[in-house]
Amino acid sequence: MFKRIVTGILTFVLAAGLLCGCSFITHDTERDMRQKVAYVKSYTITNSIKNENGETVLADPYVTPEKTIYKRDLIDYVNNNASNLSQTFGSDVEGLYRYAVDMLVNVELVTNEVDALIACGKVEWGRKEQNSIKKSIYGVIDNTLTSLKNTILAERDEEQITPDDGNSSVDAETTYPVKPDVTDDDDAGDNENVWDEEIWEPSKSRYPGYNGDSEQRSLEREAMRRFISLIESRVKDDFRITDAEREKFDAEIKAIDKRIDTKGIEEIYPVIGTYPVADESEFGHLMYYITGESLERSQKITALQSYLTEGITVSAGEVADRFTSQLNEQRSLYTSDIAAYNTAMSSSSTTTVLYHPNDNYFYVKHVLLPFSDEQTEALKAYKASAEVTSLQEKEQEKLINEYRARLADAIVCYPHENGEDDKSRPMSVEQVMSHIRSVMLPLQSNVASADVAFDDLIYLYNTDPGAFGNNKGYVVKYRNDEGEQETYRQEFADAARYMRENIEVGQVYYEPVITDYGVHIMYLASVVRPGAVGLYDYTTPGKLETYYDILEKPIRTARESAAYKTWEDNVLTYNYKTQTELYEKAFSDLWGA
Repeated sequence: MFKRIVTGILTFVLAAGLLCGCSFITHDTERDMRQKVAYVKSYTITNSIKNENGETVLADPYVTPEKTIYKRDLIDYVNNNASNLSQTFGSDVEGLYRYAVDMLVNVELVTNEVDALIACGKVEWGRKEQNSIKKSIYGVIDNTLTSLKNTILAERDEEQITPDDGNSSVDAETTYPVKPDVTDDDDAGDNENVWDEEIWEPSKSRYPGYNGDSEQRSLEREAMRRFISLIESRVKDDFRITDAEREKFDAEIKAIDKRIDTKGIEEIYPVIGTYPVADESEFGHLMYYITGESLERSQKITALQSYLTEGITVSAGEVADRFTSQLNEQRSLYTSDIAAYNTAMSSSSTTTVLYHPNDNYFYVKHVLLPFSDEQTEALKAYKASAEVTSLQEKEQEKLINEYRARLADAIVCYPHENGEDDKSRPMSVEQVMSHIRSVMLPLQSNVASADVAFDDLIYLYNTDPGAFGNNKGYVVKYRNDEGEQETYRQEFADAARYMRENIEVGQVYYEPVITDYGVHIMYLASVVRPGAVGLYDYTTPGKLETYYDILEKPIRTARESAAYKTWEDNVLTYNYKTQTELYEKAFSDLWGA
């Protein structure tokens, strides 16, 4: 149940990434959206805590707010999760709506529990959590602005903006993922440090109307105007808004108008996503109501997951037993069946390989500096031109390579700041290569430091989603079987094998490798050696994790699932039965009952 709740609210949050989406199901205007479909009572939660003497005592009782769930809430949930729900339930409309009501009720119950734990200090809630929510709010704003810009461009019959291959899903908050901070586990429970992190603010490179040429700035300003109108319309006739909330919204709309008049529309972006929002705050109330509260609940559910599992342990003996069993099994299988080994080493496999019968595999990392959409289209057109198609295959390849090289010289790259392109710092491929050379050359004799440094460069310049957080890198087969299809672009694969033969692990191949995607700056990450790995061997030269760490995870996950189940049975299910009421007659008409 808990995993279903987490999945349900996270998909709702992701669906809210565009505030101007379309509906899955439409309803007659006569239908009464004010009907109550469920009600969560106000009840008291009392947690036990340790006092300053280490004694177990009862915390102050936490009284939960009552919550009414309306038919409009239900329909909004279904509309916002249309794709996921339709895939799961298909034509089972009744099952779909019953699941949706169940999810809305459980989200309220889970939120009550974590709020009570935060109130008594058993769950941390500080600057880190607040910054995460604020980043997500701005992710929603950015996604919506992109959609609005495409609407404007479509009205003008101009080419629309293409998102980065949908790769922003790697990190819902930013276009590119931001490298996680390495934190000391000893500080994980130190409540005194929850406010040490600096307040996050969106970088000025993200402000609509500040960067680019006059045409781009004009487009972004118009998109921001439409965004403001959109969020104002979202709260205009919403009957669920209280008088106190309405007063805050009206005041914020006036403050927005005043700021536009005095400072310009460019200065709305840094304040529209204000979070946390105090009662006296001028800005942030609209976005909190529309999406911030859902994002906040998502963060609280994550905090509750951590709380429920923080005491779970796995013994070294259990991990060692799993290692020995898996190693013996692989040694026996892979020695006699190379095909099974090749399958386990394939790029799509999730198998943790502990025994290697040969040295036929190695790993590479890369930074991709991509062709622009215009360059990609130009390359496609050139390949199809009579100038190329009229020639023999080898002559075609020669001309295409020369054309791609010319395109590569014109690539404009941007370093990433907080997961976004810093448009104030355009760079050429040569400038990026020069910086990478200055970082990596001094580390050639220190493979561990080189591996970490190249990962930093990936987060700084790379645009390939598969390269982020990929500790080992891409696995490459050194000698393909006869007739075996190449896994990667031929230019990439050829360069990788050249590296395997001519440079050492921990070194960069400083000759840019050009494919149809753009320029790849490649790094030889590791080479597989025949034989068995050790339980405490590091999986990569960068020494980020050991095989012990990898094998411990599934054991821990199973115990976490058991902890969730216990909590659900003892707390969530009980509260669902005793503290909630469902009004099926109010929503059974949605499936024709």
